[in-house]
Amino acid sequence: MQKPLAAKVQETVKYLRALWPRLEGKNRFVAFSTGKDSLAMTAMLYEAVEPEKPICLYSHHGLEFPGNLEYLEELKNRGFVVSVVNPFLGYFDLMERGIGFLTRKDPWCVPMLVGTGILEWLQTQGARSPREAVMFRGMSGSEYSHKFHTRLELYKRLDLPTFNPVLSFTTDEIIEVIRSRYGLPLNPIYEHMGRTYCICCYTSDARRQDYSNLHFPEVCSRYYGQIEHMLFDSGLLDKARLLPEHKTKEEKLARHGFVHWNRIKAQNVVGAVKRRSRSGSLVYRIRDASWINQTLAGGQREMERQGLGNPVLGPGREEG
Repeated sequence: MQKPLAAKVQETVKYLRALWPRLEGKNRFVAFSTGKDSLAMTAMLYEAVEPEKPICLYSHHGLEFPGNLEYLEELKNRGFVVSVVNPFLGYFDLMERGIGFLTRKDPWCVPMLVGTGILEWLQTQGARSPREAVMFRGMSGSEYSHKFHTRLELYKRLDLPTFNPVLSFTTDEIIEVIRSRYGLPLNPIYEHMGRTYCICCYTSDARRQDYSNLHFPEVCSRYYGQIEHMLFDSGLLDKARLLPEHKTKEEKLARHGFVHWNRIKAQNVVGAVKRRSRSGSLVYRIRDASWINQTLAGGQREMERQGLGNPVLGPGREEG
């Protein structure tokens, strides 16, 4: 039998209240996307640990909807503590360095555009490893199956312990909690689509693409143009072992927003963590050398010449 919503909220708040002091000494933070799940989860966490207000980290990387930043300001005025972090390299910077197109299966944008900014913030807090931190993430059970996520798990892409306190809530319950219990506004982007965040999101559908193309034509043109060039102009797709119906532009661009492609492990995790040496130059601590293929020697030498250490290289080689 389904629990009453009020009981589920009280249970979650009680759980968070008991959990918070047990994590003392860890770098505790909320991964905040401006979406409904992270908003509801943060509101419950704030209620549980008041008057303390845990920090919310929002990754600003240039492909998210610009209105998200305005929405963050509104939440700050309502008492939320939000800090904006930036990735080591932006999306188009990564593309130009050869990292390759996004995929629907384990997209690299999550660790590379969101994760690297979080890792850098942790370093500023004195953390020597992501294992010294704890991330609170809003993820409702209606969005991801309980078969793949638990209340506590290790976010393997960043090697980061993560709590998912709202897995038991449905989408309707999340919205009800936000509006009725906390009186908070939803991100205005929900007036146009069912998910927030990226203009060119990996859950892209016709509705999202139509809205994005209308309001952000230059970003969309560059985004899809790069993928089209990499897939069709290069001849790469012709060499793929796919059925003819899975090689069309409609399938790879219009239908999904980008190609459905399997990627290797090294493209799904951050393989190195950026550090700044005493001299001011940037260096990287390699997590696992086997995840990084440094065959683009020319690009590496150029980065080293600029004092940037190891660059983020191409397909099969992800460095944070």
